[in-house]
Amino acid sequence: MRTEDLKALLEVVNTVRSELHPDLDAGFLEAVVRAEDKHLEDPVEATRAIQEALKALLTKKGGT
Repeated sequence: MRTEDLKALLEVVNTVRSELHPDLDAGFLEAVVRAEDKHLEDPVEATRAIQEALKALLTKKGGT
């Protein structure tokens, strides 16, 4: 995805997040979007990257 398109997508995702789910971590959502973009042709790797982002978020929040 082009840099401008990715930036625009992240802005829209963050706007929707802030309006509908402000408690959802913005950094986590950005990591999900970036993982999907980076691993467009490899859904297994995208899922792995998203799982790592979730683990990092849970660790940051004091979860397991």
